[in-house]
Amino acid sequence: MQLLGLILLAASSWYLWKLTSKFLDEPTKKELSNSFNSLKNKFQENKQIFSKAKISEAWEKYKKEGGALSNKDKK
Repeated sequence: MQLLGLILLAASSWYLWKLTSKFLDEPTKKELSNSFNSLKNKFQENKQIFSKAKISEAWEKYKKEGGALSNKDKK
């Protein structure tokens, strides 16, 4: 029964691959690829923004400025 399920999964995956490859022309495939690469690059940039070093740097700056209750707020 498991073998039958595996064969069915492989056959349906192959069929879906063939079906989608016929509907997508080359410019659309390029555009999708470029969009995906752009998304990956933006994700990497955002990942660097929220890196441990940046968060530690921001935390140290926050502590130097007096935290949530700075002298300016007390007046």
